[in-house]
Amino acid sequence: MKYTKIALTLFCSLALFCGCTKDSDIVLKINDKSITRAEFNEDYNRIKNSQLKNAPKEIQKDDSYAAIAIKERFVNDLIVRSLLEQEFEKRKIEASEKEIKDKKAQIIAQFGSEEQFNNVLKENKITEQRLNSDMANEVKIAKLIDSLGAKEATNAEVEKYYKQNKDQFVLPERIRASHILFDVNAESLKRKITEADKEAKLSGADIDKKVKEEIARKEKLAQEVRQKAADNPKSFAELARQYSEDSATAQNGGDLGFVTRTNVVKEFADAAFSQKVGTVSPIIKTQFGEHIILVTDKAAAGVQSFASVKSDLKAYLTEQKKIQTLRNLINGLKQNAKIEYVDLSLSPDNIKKQLEEALPKQIDFQKKQGVPKSKLKILDKTKKEQK
Repeated sequence: MKYTKIALTLFCSLALFCGCTKDSDIVLKINDKSITRAEFNEDYNRIKNSQLKNAPKEIQKDDSYAAIAIKERFVNDLIVRSLLEQEFEKRKIEASEKEIKDKKAQIIAQFGSEEQFNNVLKENKITEQRLNSDMANEVKIAKLIDSLGAKEATNAEVEKYYKQNKDQFVLPERIRASHILFDVNAESLKRKITEADKEAKLSGADIDKKVKEEIARKEKLAQEVRQKAADNPKSFAELARQYSEDSATAQNGGDLGFVTRTNVVKEFADAAFSQKVGTVSPIIKTQFGEHIILVTDKAAAGVQSFASVKSDLKAYLTEQKKIQTLRNLINGLKQNAKIEYVDLSLSPDNIKKQLEEALPKQIDFQKKQGVPKSKLKILDKTKKEQK
């Protein structure tokens, strides 16, 4: 079982809208704090556009099920963040410049490099000012949890959890792989070309032609890079840094770490798991584009020993205790808060109604896209539960 650090922050790289309002168009009030429509839309649109940027145009619309679901989560997060900010003020919890700097260094280390970290910031349009605000809030939340008396998991609790959940520590066959990705998705390329055409000089036919030309160029380049990698597998990491369009892994030489068959799409898994260590695959096409894969290690299925997971498991269980402590506080703050939905469309009941109205369109769209019936059944079940 693999444990990763769970972020305690509920700010999620979003600005706190707790200052004095300049715009009279208020959409939400949380105790004595007001949020304007301009403030709300700025961050909601940024989050929605970021999460749905690769989705079909139908899904990107404001009245789509996905967009409304994002808005529902955003409104709730906004309320939680405002309540926590008020709690910071009440308890006089602050973050020093050194603490903010140290927290930022910790986050960068998790990304592997400052360059990769900055690429993620750029992709999500997160400014330095916003980043510093988020880091400060991370520090404040940690201090808030400490002040609430969250306890560290004991050795007895760790061992008990391991014995009662041994099935969670069974690892399937795994491989460690690196890849170089070329984006040859027609819809994605069309969107990029259209966005770059600021003055709208290109006709639909012009755009389609450019898409075909770009796909042909990238497919040719992919074959050339693949041949270089096959001739000299040791050059794979440098080739990934130079050519891969997977920004999350390119700066790490395309390294994906250890993956199981269920961690990656079928076409990728079928190719990678049949490869020998140290070999480079032919061009593999998936929904994400064209991949060149290098397998660097393999691990057989098996059960992790208690000794091998004890440290990570203790950290995980301690983190869970902290999260539960924070949740308990948030629930109490919500119960005692005065929350006014000035824009009634943002109220829980109205958002639920919007989701109910959008769900049939979502199911119809997915049927047209050939989505498996199993997933459609899940949506149908959701629809019934909402009723």
